[in-house]
Amino acid sequence: MFTGIIEAIGTVRGFSPRADGGRALIGSGPLAEGLRVGDSIAVDGACLTVTVLKGDGFA
Repeated sequence: MFTGIIEAIGTVRGFSPRADGGRALIGSGPLAEGLRVGDSIAVDGACLTVTVLKGDGFA
Protein backbone atom coordinates (compact mmCIF):
# COMPACT_ATOMS: atom_id res chain seq x y z
CA MET A 1 0.00 0.00 0.00
CA PHE A 2 1.29 3.47 -0.91
CA THR A 3 1.93 5.64 2.15
CA GLY A 4 3.84 8.55 0.59
CA ILE A 5 2.95 12.16 -0.02
CA ILE A 6 0.81 13.09 -3.04
CA GLU A 7 2.79 15.71 -5.00
CA ALA A 8 0.75 16.16 -8.18
CA ILE A 9 -2.36 15.13 -10.07
CA GLY A 10 -1.91 13.64 -13.53
CA THR A 11 -4.19 12.64 -16.38
CA VAL A 12 -4.54 9.35 -18.23
CA ARG A 13 -3.48 10.04 -21.81
CA GLY A 14 -3.80 6.54 -23.15
CA PHE A 15 -4.03 2.84 -22.42
CA SER A 16 -2.64 -0.07 -24.41
CA PRO A 17 -3.93 -3.57 -23.61
CA ARG A 18 -1.17 -6.17 -23.42
CA ALA A 19 -0.99 -9.90 -22.80
CA ASP A 20 0.43 -9.21 -19.32
CA GLY A 21 -2.24 -6.61 -18.40
CA GLY A 22 -1.76 -3.22 -19.98
CA ARG A 23 0.25 -0.02 -20.13
CA ALA A 24 -1.21 3.33 -19.12
CA LEU A 25 0.39 6.58 -20.30
CA ILE A 26 0.02 9.18 -17.53
CA GLY A 27 0.64 12.89 -18.11
CA SER A 28 2.24 14.32 -14.99
CA GLY A 29 3.46 17.77 -16.07
CA PRO A 30 6.54 19.12 -14.29
CA LEU A 31 6.65 16.13 -11.91
CA ALA A 32 7.96 14.02 -14.83
CA GLU A 33 11.27 15.93 -14.78
CA GLY A 34 12.34 14.13 -11.60
CA LEU A 35 11.17 10.64 -12.59
CA ARG A 36 13.39 7.70 -13.47
CA VAL A 37 12.57 4.28 -14.88
CA GLY A 38 11.99 1.98 -11.91
CA ASP A 39 10.45 4.66 -9.65
CA SER A 40 7.24 3.77 -7.81
CA ILE A 41 4.29 6.11 -8.41
CA ALA A 42 0.86 6.03 -6.76
CA VAL A 43 -1.89 6.07 -9.39
CA ASP A 44 -5.42 6.15 -7.97
CA GLY A 45 -4.14 4.46 -4.82
CA ALA A 46 -2.25 1.69 -6.63
CA CYS A 47 1.55 1.67 -6.55
CA LEU A 48 2.86 1.35 -10.14
CA THR A 49 6.40 1.19 -11.51
CA VAL A 50 7.62 3.66 -14.14
CA THR A 51 8.75 1.65 -17.19
CA VAL A 52 8.87 4.39 -19.85
CA LEU A 53 9.41 8.16 -19.76
CA LYS A 54 7.68 10.18 -22.52
CA GLY A 55 7.96 13.97 -22.53
CA ASP A 56 5.98 15.22 -19.56
CA GLY A 57 4.56 11.82 -18.69
CA PHE A 58 5.32 8.20 -17.96
CA ALA A 59 4.04 4.69 -18.56
